[in-house]
Amino acid sequence: MVCAPETACWICGTQEQTANFLSKHITRCHPTNSIDATFKNREMMYAELMNGLLRELVRALGTSFPVGLEEKLNAIMRIRTQLPPTKFHISEVKLVDAFLKLNCLEPASNYKIPATPLLKIHHILHWKILKNLIGYLNSDEQLWLLKFEERKKNKEGLQIGQLSIKLSGPLHVIDSHFHLDQLCRQMGSGAFQDLNDLGSQSTYKTELKYAIANFVFPSAWPNSAQRSEFRKDNRLRFTFGIHPKIISSHSTSSLEHNWTDLQNLLKSTKTVAVGEIGLDDSTNPSRRDFERQIKYFRKQLYLATELNLTVVIHSRGRPSLHEHVLATLSEICKLDQLIHWHCFTCTTQLYSAAVSQFSNIVFGITPFILKDRYSNIVEIVKTFGITRVVLESDAPYIPIHSHTIGNPYSVHVVALKISELLQQPIEDVFRITTENSKKKSTNYSEI
Repeated sequence: MVCAPETACWICGTQEQTANFLSKHITRCHPTNSIDATFKNREMMYAELMNGLLRELVRALGTSFPVGLEEKLNAIMRIRTQLPPTKFHISEVKLVDAFLKLNCLEPASNYKIPATPLLKIHHILHWKILKNLIGYLNSDEQLWLLKFEERKKNKEGLQIGQLSIKLSGPLHVIDSHFHLDQLCRQMGSGAFQDLNDLGSQSTYKTELKYAIANFVFPSAWPNSAQRSEFRKDNRLRFTFGIHPKIISSHSTSSLEHNWTDLQNLLKSTKTVAVGEIGLDDSTNPSRRDFERQIKYFRKQLYLATELNLTVVIHSRGRPSLHEHVLATLSEICKLDQLIHWHCFTCTTQLYSAAVSQFSNIVFGITPFILKDRYSNIVEIVKTFGITRVVLESDAPYIPIHSHTIGNPYSVHVVALKISELLQQPIEDVFRITTENSKKKSTNYSEI
């Protein structure tokens, strides 16, 4: 555990007492990598590392950050040996300032450590205070805490557990499913850039890094000029498909014309998936129309496999319909087919069945997770975690509040709900779901 960064080894984490001892350690253990082993005035790196340590300490103490931890600190110090008056060394002042800035806290009025228990959150950075606080834990918790860096990543390099290293600046997020054409229409706008007004870093503390625009209504498919304009925004990726709900309102000749257009659109730049496609009996389609849904679902699946594209699945209706969708996927797609099951609201049993059949399937969680009628979404998240979850706004169709328009930034609220359910820092929720969007849900080689 690193407590004094300027006399610590930044490769193996060994803490030395003096700079001379550190130099000897580096010569002995890391003779070919001395640059990476030393601190080099990386105040912000140290602050982020301490944030991770303190968030783990918060978990062990069963409190919150920063208010709960500050209250816990003072309560513990009241019953422990009082410290003699001390203060931060001049070399540590920049570290304290970086920590306070990173956490958007007020600057320190002074750098003295009071003898009475009226401590502030940044006082924990002093090694004497941190030592007392860690000493309050039992031996197992101390060992868990002291070794947290060794286990904070899994084999893919992703963060696991309760750790949270807060990044400087906003968190990067991906909205893996929204409808750009419909959102622009409702806003009376023709450009994605105008959607910046819907969310801001100051409101959401997030930056929309990428957004996957699904074009599923042939009458609203963008023409060549519109696609060229959309591509100027580096955040955008596209999917194209024929939505099952439009089947009943289109003639056979019209659908065949759409089919020809679709094949060309799927070969256009920045297109990453076929979809959303699937089945929908929520509006009680006629038998003839439902059979046509099945026909075009199958045709589009075959096309996706031919073009090596992800499929984005729409499945809405009776339980037997979801089983039909999964059976069709199993019949046509390979076991390693990239599948993004959009707006997943099915049972844990269907989730397990899908995962057992496809190694590269992920499930979209939308703001429906906030609604009581979709308690099964909560059950899925609590049962299986988020290793196969991607965040979706499905904008503009699922607003967070009534009389508003859904927008891509609402994925922040979805992530917050997941964070509460799993008692997992929201930074981790964003990081894991973002990696899922990049690596599993679609062929996002450019992201």
